[in-house]
Amino acid sequence: MVKLKLLTKEDLSFLLEVRNDISTRSYLEDDNIFTLKGCEKWFGSLTSPWYIIEIESNKVGYIRTKGDEVGCDIHPNFRMKGYAKAAYTEYLKDKKYATLWVFEDNFALDLYKSLGFEKDGEFKVVRERKYVHMIYKS
Repeated sequence: MVKLKLLTKEDLSFLLEVRNDISTRSYLEDDNIFTLKGCEKWFGSLTSPWYIIEIESNKVGYIRTKGDEVGCDIHPNFRMKGYAKAAYTEYLKDKKYATLWVFEDNFALDLYKSLGFEKDGEFKVVRERKYVHMIYKS
């Protein structure tokens, strides 16, 4: 069973391990590598909650939020096991509205559609790839 717990300063090393992996960064709008010092500074100014995704007390990824916008990154060792879907389902269960951005060539696009997200026509080009906006309404 998936559990979402609030991100703490103690989780930042894990967050960076996931976020800085090239297989994660290539699907993020900002593909820069971050340092622990920079991440600690960012964490101190965080205005929306982020969550660690736990399965049987193991950290497998995290949910990022910024207002109504949501995203999820799963550790490479735990991908393709349904954890992102479970985490999104848990996160969205009491939400009436959410948005996200995704590269059109991201295999997760099908996941988002299965969760009820729909493209709203807004997009931008990032690193020569189409980055589309999706909305969720319960």
